[in-house]
Amino acid sequence: MQIRLASSIDLEPLSLLFDLYRQQLQQPSDYPACHHFLKNRLAENDSMIFVSIRDDEMVGFIQLYPSFSSLRLAPVWYLEDVFVKPQYQQQDVVSQMYQKAQLLAQSTGVLLINHHDSQVPIEPESLSCTA
Repeated sequence: MQIRLASSIDLEPLSLLFDLYRQQLQQPSDYPACHHFLKNRLAENDSMIFVSIRDDEMVGFIQLYPSFSSLRLAPVWYLEDVFVKPQYQQQDVVSQMYQKAQLLAQSTGVLLINHHDSQVPIEPESLSCTA
């Protein structure tokens, strides 16, 4: 399995996954809006998206938003979105994507924070595939 930062070449398969992710959260399917949203995120470089590729198929992603913590007086990345296709959810994909993001964060002096737990650093076992 390959885990890497997403780029513009990933836009089509990533948009499909993002649409599935949103549907899982009871949002209506809207591929064009998902495509537009992700195209802007990648173009503006205002989020970091790690994708997981297995056998030339994109199977999951995590999305992080950079910010700063006033309490920690340091840069942080907020984990906002996590999704893995159902057939791959038992294969440790989320943990592997998180570990890749954690390595990059540590190498750049940034702390990963679970957006949903507010100011709490995240551990791989606390992540789920549906946000």
